[in-house]
Amino acid sequence: MHLQDTTDIQEIEQTRIRRLRDLRRIVSELEYFEMTPLQVCEAIVQNRLICPPARIFFQDLADDEKHYWISSLYALLMPKGRRRRLAAYFTPPHLVDHAINVLVEAGIEPGKHRILDPASGGAAFLVPLASRIACNGRQRGIKPEIILQKIEATLAGMEIEPHLACLSRTLLSSLLRAEIKEAGRKLRVPIQRVNTLKSPAPDTLFDAVIGNPPYGRVFRPSKDLLTRFQPIITDGYVNLYALFIEQALRWVRPDGVICLIVPTSFVGGAYFAALRKRILETSHVLRLDPIDKRRDLFLDVMYDVCVLVLRKKGQKAHAAPATSALLLIDKPPRSLGCLDLPVQPSERLWALPDGTLHDRLFQDGLETLHDYGYAAKAGYFVWNREQHRYRRGFKPRANEVPLFWAHNIKPNTICEPHDGELDSNRIGLVKIARDSTAIVRSDAIILQRTSNRRQKRRLIAAVVRKDRVPGQQGFVSENHTIVIFPDPAKSQTISLKLLCRLLNTSAVDSRFRRISGSVSVSTKALRKLPLPAAREIHAAFGRGVKDDEAAEVAYELSIRGNTKCLSDRNCTRGGHDGR
Repeated sequence: MHLQDTTDIQEIEQTRIRRLRDLRRIVSELEYFEMTPLQVCEAIVQNRLICPPARIFFQDLADDEKHYWISSLYALLMPKGRRRRLAAYFTPPHLVDHAINVLVEAGIEPGKHRILDPASGGAAFLVPLASRIACNGRQRGIKPEIILQKIEATLAGMEIEPHLACLSRTLLSSLLRAEIKEAGRKLRVPIQRVNTLKSPAPDTLFDAVIGNPPYGRVFRPSKDLLTRFQPIITDGYVNLYALFIEQALRWVRPDGVICLIVPTSFVGGAYFAALRKRILETSHVLRLDPIDKRRDLFLDVMYDVCVLVLRKKGQKAHAAPATSALLLIDKPPRSLGCLDLPVQPSERLWALPDGTLHDRLFQDGLETLHDYGYAAKAGYFVWNREQHRYRRGFKPRANEVPLFWAHNIKPNTICEPHDGELDSNRIGLVKIARDSTAIVRSDAIILQRTSNRRQKRRLIAAVVRKDRVPGQQGFVSENHTIVIFPDPAKSQTISLKLLCRLLNTSAVDSRFRRISGSVSVSTKALRKLPLPAAREIHAAFGRGVKDDEAAEVAYELSIRGNTKCLSDRNCTRGGHDGR
């Protein structure tokens, strides 16, 4: 990306952040008006709201931006708890346009094919779709009544929040006010006020499903829900967006298209294994486009998200590999390459492309932590739940071991368990039974389990030497860490120090990012991460070059050294079962 591009994007983001700040001020002003959120939004649409800041905010906005900010204002006016419970966060116009464009590229024609938004919210997708149908009709000289009929016959929405369903109708009516006036009747787009996840399948399946379903874990799911959505649930973990994906797969016709904006975490998340398999069993993945933006993309929400496009399996053959493009703000998407998907439906992780020719991540010749003779587990101690077992001191008592924090970890260093306070020699200590299996009694590697976008690397690893642990009776680490330790049942093919250097390289980090889909480091994903063969690591890291270069060389030698890949250096993209 050029410097000028970066500057332009920063300006766009700053404008968006400023508008969001202004909108929050408007919310405080509207506290003096005895109006419901729906009444406020309807007044803005009809240009009769007397709140001066609100009038100024909305007066010069284009229709798509105006509708987006009206919906966002509605969300801000809702009680915060209800907003989070309903996951009422609305989609920015540039994402809506991209989603509709890829739907059209997949063969769906607005006005001809029946399209459903199963979580229609403030009509973020229905309004632009209706606009395309209306604009096409106006250009062709079609009568207003026929335009309205086309929209009513081909667009449908479902929304659990009654007032949002009303707001959707208001925004659609505002868009089509000329046609409504000419036809002399009201608009009758079928937007149902229902819980999509409890609704039966429609009598007639849709040609396409598009939308931005709610995200968030469902705690204590009912037996009925677990039964109905069993094909996409792993280990009893339920997330709303996974349920919406399954519902879309059920409600779209064979050869129909699904386009949903969802968190990218499903590509590598351990709890989405069944979902990944279900998607590959029932559909062809056309594309998965990650979005180069997390903060403030959706109101008060921080997620890595993508646009997922599927074609339900039917009569149409599909040989092309699934592609991926990075979506930028106010810039054309940047092609990344092809996804690495399993050849046969399985729970295996998916891998995003990295923008190079090396799209396939899971290849013969590569190894894993298990092959090296190491095991990995999440940090044991949850400080805020067990404060009674924690204290700060200078050395452990007989029933205590030192606690290592995530902030103790610095790349390629010997980790020390200091408590984080400046000018303090005290360490964190945890009361624990001497025979507890949670205690790590060997040399080990500790990684940070969570990261943020400001960090250069997602994988940040340091070494713990058992002879340097205070008390020398082992240690525990907190739950924001991952511990890698020698598997006592196996011999280790590379040293702990060399493994730590490998994990801290950009080569390994970039490959892990392709399967993580999140700023959190999954222990299961780490266990399945393809790594260079041990013999090639020893050869590459002994050449006296920088670690980043040595790691890339080790990957290349590992793949080249495999006889299967020697006969076909550019193995078929789009899928490989791997390890």
